[in-house]
Amino acid sequence: MNGYLPPEAIAHAAEILQASHYAVALTGAGISTASGIPDFRSPGSGMW
Repeated sequence: MNGYLPPEAIAHAAEILQASHYAVALTGAGISTASGIPDFRSPGSGMW
């Protein structure tokens, strides 16, 4: 997979999200650590 999504696919996904009542995003730790939110296992800053 090269990460490319055609504009039509993105527009279709946006339509689905706009029509929904709820949305959930399942992400990994990398999305929070890049924003400065500490993870649970990093040496020195992790919770355990």
